[in-house]
Amino acid sequence: MRKLLTYIVFVLYSSFACLGAVSSGLFFHSHAKAKEDRTSFYIEPDVNLKRGFFVEFDLSLRLEKYNYGYVFRIVIDDKKSIDLIANFSEKSRSLTLIEGEHLYLDFPNGLLGKYKWGEWANVSLSVNRDSVSITFDNIKISEPYNLNSLAFDNIKLYFGGATHPLFYSSDIPPMSIRNLKLSDYNHHVLYHWLFREHCNDICFDSIKKYPLQVSNPEWIIDQHTKWTKELTLKLPANSQACNAENHNSLYFANNGIILKYILNENKVDTIVTQGGPFLEENNQLIYVPYFNELWSYDFNDGKTKSIFNFATKEWTENDLEIKNPQYSQHNAFLSNYDSCLYIFGGYGDYTYKNKILKTSRNNNFWQEVKYTDKIPPRYLGAMGYKSKDTLLIFGGCGNPKGKQEFGVTNYYDLYSLDVKNLTVKKLWENKSLEKEGFVVGNNIVVDKDIFYALCYPSSMSNTHILLKAFFVNDSLIHRNYADTIPYVFNDVHSSCNLYYNPTMSKLYAVTKNEDGGNSIFNIYSLRYPPLTIVDTQQPEEYKSEAIPLIVITFAILLLLIIFLYLYLLKRHLVKPKSATESNRIPENITNNEVFVQPKKSAIFFLNGFQVWDKEGNDITKLFTPVLKQLLIIITIYSRDNQKGISNITLRETFWSDKSDESAQNNRRVNIRKLKVLLEKLDGIDLVKENIYWFLKFNGAYCDYLEIYKFIRKVETNVHFDSSNCHEIPFQLLSYPLLPYVQCDWLDPIKADYSNVILDTSILLSKQEGIKNNNDILIQIANVMFAHDKIDEYALIMKCQALHRNGRTSLAKNEYDSFCDEYKEVLNIEYNKSFNDIINSPLKET
Repeated sequence: MRKLLTYIVFVLYSSFACLGAVSSGLFFHSHAKAKEDRTSFYIEPDVNLKRGFFVEFDLSLRLEKYNYGYVFRIVIDDKKSIDLIANFSEKSRSLTLIEGEHLYLDFPNGLLGKYKWGEWANVSLSVNRDSVSITFDNIKISEPYNLNSLAFDNIKLYFGGATHPLFYSSDIPPMSIRNLKLSDYNHHVLYHWLFREHCNDICFDSIKKYPLQVSNPEWIIDQHTKWTKELTLKLPANSQACNAENHNSLYFANNGIILKYILNENKVDTIVTQGGPFLEENNQLIYVPYFNELWSYDFNDGKTKSIFNFATKEWTENDLEIKNPQYSQHNAFLSNYDSCLYIFGGYGDYTYKNKILKTSRNNNFWQEVKYTDKIPPRYLGAMGYKSKDTLLIFGGCGNPKGKQEFGVTNYYDLYSLDVKNLTVKKLWENKSLEKEGFVVGNNIVVDKDIFYALCYPSSMSNTHILLKAFFVNDSLIHRNYADTIPYVFNDVHSSCNLYYNPTMSKLYAVTKNEDGGNSIFNIYSLRYPPLTIVDTQQPEEYKSEAIPLIVITFAILLLLIIFLYLYLLKRHLVKPKSATESNRIPENITNNEVFVQPKKSAIFFLNGFQVWDKEGNDITKLFTPVLKQLLIIITIYSRDNQKGISNITLRETFWSDKSDESAQNNRRVNIRKLKVLLEKLDGIDLVKENIYWFLKFNGAYCDYLEIYKFIRKVETNVHFDSSNCHEIPFQLLSYPLLPYVQCDWLDPIKADYSNVILDTSILLSKQEGIKNNNDILIQIANVMFAHDKIDEYALIMKCQALHRNGRTSLAKNEYDSFCDEYKEVLNIEYNKSFNDIINSPLKET
């Protein structure tokens, strides 16, 4: 329940916090593309516009090699066209409204010169029977014009290219458009396209749900879901990099040279220098805004820093000796209080560190700083400012003793560090993240109560980075964003960093890898705030602008919270009559009363495959063997917020014997068929992100996924006892996974599922509120026997529980049945007596 509420709050918080900041618009591919690949759309409104109409939108122009083209072409009664033509270049600018061969309205070049590339300017056009006027960026020009000869029976609006047989055009200026409105003569808005959320190449207007189909669209909102590779730099070995927000730049330094990558101009400047930074494999460069300098630092006594002065273009040191880093993959921060540089953690000499060291601009030594509540030694962690006073330290790997010989453990914990008083507080730890096995990039970006981190598996060299969001105040919920970034992880020979640039409103990921005597840097950008693909999808039931979708979502979720609260309150008002009664499960109560499985919009994998549609009809027979397996494998890969299953894995599983073309055709056909079947259910969507397919459950029921939700509760130590044991789905836990679906790829998954159930049962049996409750232990043992008939832990637990309940004869019968089963399965006699079982300590065997 707590996890559900936390997740709801997380989604609502991130939705409201990001709604206004999300970029929107339609990016038009222009002359840089072939004619058939350029962007355009066409509107033919089905409303009465006989008295005239208004068109309003926001326009953004960019500079390319060729800039001439039609912003729009409006055709009236297939006889006349009113065209807005733009031609903005570095030397001259023109924006002209024409009708046929008549130059009608032309903006003065001097006024247009104030417009800056990439900025949004409002454009509005008024077409009446006796006049036409147009406004660009608050500059309005108009002129009388007689259109009374036209009936205004048919209005066609073309943006970008026009396919009209009499008014064809393919010249499109390099532009973007958003917030398009079409109004009648009385300024009543008839259609409104935000050009934000969309359905592939269709965008529905927010008033009449008019489906506007776009040719070759590039939706700007999608830049919030996909990393864009901006640049690759190949520099000499042991080059250093850092972010300089004050300069709106990233710096890359080596001896004799600094490269300045200017983010808002997407260009690289070269600075020739005297001297250079210290040459170390890890990133040891930092921009110091207090002095407008770059610092490269080392840990040798007497020579801790080489400082670069932008005015003289000189470093204070010219030490070309390659260092052996003592604090590899540490975290560094500048204090807002004393302008000193601090470092925490790191790895060197087979030791994980947890010291905080400090140095100032004028000192050539490091001073160890004492801090309260020690953080376990680690490296490969992340750090970022939450406020002027507070730093967050997240994750990493190491061990409590700090010595490599004691092994390495990944940490999934969060600490706050008061930078003024150097006091530490542990905020949370989430051991359930251990199954994901990730470490984090050097920096985190904190936005109020949410922080973002670059996460990647530490168990592979050729791996990928995934952006994750976490709650500062709650460990239970995290969310994956955007696509992945390829990454070569070579421990101390590689690094990745996450930066936020407020000017560009973008996140930047910078990866580094030492390869063959070179430092390879890759720079990626992502519009902020990050979104998932689902966040950008516009449902066909897109509602009126008067009731935005987010408001409806909030109202529904609020009602859901109230309902769940009242339901739980009503249940908890019923108190047990006595302490004795509260320690036993009444025999006439079954756990199934809580876990009533729906027979509408439901998918069942446990104890047999079955699908029910939204009307309550059993549609299992509609699933062919391939569609059945396809639904099963995508559901399994969608569990626990996984990325889904890739096209490559689908082919290897189902069509490995076919050619590439044949496999693709088979996949497309079967995916389409599966989508059609799933449309018969409410609350489930088959979604594709990049090459990955996954199922998004939003109301539909799946018993397999429900069981894993329960498993995660047990793994995260959610407390169970006699007061809430009815929440344990014993019957569902006892069911086998897909017993009648036989295929090779599914066999190891079934085996793994049974092992997970057994492990979960053991964890559950050890909880304080359960380990002395004989009735619950008997039911847990029954679950284990359902998956392994000769599980010794289950035998000991059940026999001892029955014996303590005074049912020794039943315990002996259980023991005898186990011995018979053991002999039949293994063909050997079980070597422990009944007395051994009754007196044996309960431990995993």
